[in-house]
Amino acid sequence: GEEPPWASEVVQRVQHLLSHRDTEQAAVVTRSDMQKLQEEGLPCSREELELVFDGLDAAGTGRLGTEEFTAGLRQFLSSQNAAREHRRRKTASRRVRLVLPGAAMERGDSEERRHFAAFMEQLGTGNPSEEQEIWQLWVKLRQDEPQLLDNLEGFLAKMRQRIQEARSEKEALELTLNKRVAEHDKDVQQLCEVLERQIQQEQLRLQQQSTARSQQQGEELQRVLDASEREVQRLVTAQMELERRCHSLHSSQQVTSTENQQLQESNQALQQHLQHLHQQLQQTQGHLRTMRA
Repeated sequence: GEEPPWASEVVQRVQHLLSHRDTEQAAVVTRSDMQKLQEEGLPCSREELELVFDGLDAAGTGRLGTEEFTAGLRQFLSSQNAAREHRRRKTASRRVRLVLPGAAMERGDSEERRHFAAFMEQLGTGNPSEEQEIWQLWVKLRQDEPQLLDNLEGFLAKMRQRIQEARSEKEALELTLNKRVAEHDKDVQQLCEVLERQIQQEQLRLQQQSTARSQQQGEELQRVLDASEREVQRLVTAQMELERRCHSLHSSQQVTSTENQQLQESNQALQQHLQHLHQQLQQTQGHLRTMRA
């Protein structure tokens, strides 16, 4: 229908109200915004605004672009204006139908039914209950507002096209999502394999490092043990030499009692030192056996 002069003012007012929201929300309209718009005194009820919104939201996302919604609202206001114009002719249309012969009415109903069936087949709804509801609306419009049938056909065709486009977009998004999920799973699997190889390499490196460190400590302890054994052997030899000298001095009675006492003290000190070295040697041997084990 022809757009009334006040329709542009209403659309501009809606655009003004929507543009003064947050930056993130300015470009998007939700179904909850219909209540807010109706509270601003628009010449539309909340039900009418929600009807426009639901008709445009074919995909059922609950979100529309601001421009898409205002364009749909403009079209709705124009159709409302056309409906008021056609309503003025309502009485005259009914009078014309009353004077039609019964056969002509039946023939018209039959032709109308075939036209409707062809149109629904073109839409491809495939739902008998929906077709029955649309047929009732079709008959009512043909009786009350025959001029609006073209608008109904155009609206249904447009909505069907939008539904098909939304389904196609949904299928494309699903394919893209499945592809990205598969690629993500593949990347995660590859990353896990790389991390597992790195962990195995690090474990092997630490094991080799620990083995090398243990071997080095064992060699160091072995050197200490060898040195201790040589020192013990030297002290044993020195003790034996002292004992031999003591026996020699005692047998010859050429050593004074003072020298004998000093030799005894030296011998005692050497014995204590030898005992201490024996203890150290035993401790070192214990450490070596532990490291070898």
